[in-house]
Amino acid sequence: MLSEVSAAAVILAAIICVVLVLDRVMTKAAPPAEKTWLTDYQYAHRGLHNEHYPENSLPAFANAMKNGFGIELDVHRTSDGVIVVFHDSNLKRMTGVDGKIKDYTFAQLRKLRLAGTEYTIPTLRETLALIGGRVPLLIEIKRKGFAGDLERELYDMMQEYGGKYAVQSFSPFSVRWFKKHAPDVYRGQLSCNFSLCKENFPAGMDCVLRFILSKLLIVVQRLGVNFICRPNFISYEFRRVDSRLIRRLRRSGAPIFAWTVRSREDYERAKQYTDSIIFENFTPKKRPVFWNQHKAS
Repeated sequence: MLSEVSAAAVILAAIICVVLVLDRVMTKAAPPAEKTWLTDYQYAHRGLHNEHYPENSLPAFANAMKNGFGIELDVHRTSDGVIVVFHDSNLKRMTGVDGKIKDYTFAQLRKLRLAGTEYTIPTLRETLALIGGRVPLLIEIKRKGFAGDLERELYDMMQEYGGKYAVQSFSPFSVRWFKKHAPDVYRGQLSCNFSLCKENFPAGMDCVLRFILSKLLIVVQRLGVNFICRPNFISYEFRRVDSRLIRRLRRSGAPIFAWTVRSREDYERAKQYTDSIIFENFTPKKRPVFWNQHKAS
């Protein structure tokens, strides 16, 4: 009996060791070898938007530049292959039209207005022309599933752009595309505590599929997908940046971004554990030294 207990204890200990080793291997990042420009800025979430300048609009981006902040923005691809700057997959919240952005041509989207203003959904090309390399960009690739045309066309366009930029995505396959095809571009893995997200699964989803996807989300939440894409930096939901995993990755040299910080109180908490923030609804103290140097260069 005693030998059986001892054998079980040995097996359990071995399983625990394997799990710990796998966790270290799977969550490992590929931090930049030296300090980069990535964390010299704080990033306005979808531009520095307000009641006058809608999110992900050209005036919101101009407002961010005016105030010396980097810009976080989101990209989708229209049905006719135009890369546009917009966050949601559905147009309803920002335009009042209930439809998927991927099902519209750019000409159709151009007729819509953002949040009841005069402003329209910009193309990425228009956005790059406005910014002109004056502040760095964090470009979130809005992708579900495997990588493809969006990543390739985005990279081709950015090769013509002279400014600093990095890409990030919740999809490890999008991040992996850049690891494989454009390793010179800084790439970040986005994640969060998915149990806090209310729209992970559509109503009526098959219970078996829901179970499988929920387990996969736990892996993504734990950054267990890092072995697929080896991100250079991590963008994590600000309420969980004090976790043991995030602290370990930061000690390894991986820059940590907190998103989305919406108050000074949250900022004071998040900055203890991170290297930069993605913010909205308040204006943090900007970092003028690098901004002034950048303007002069």
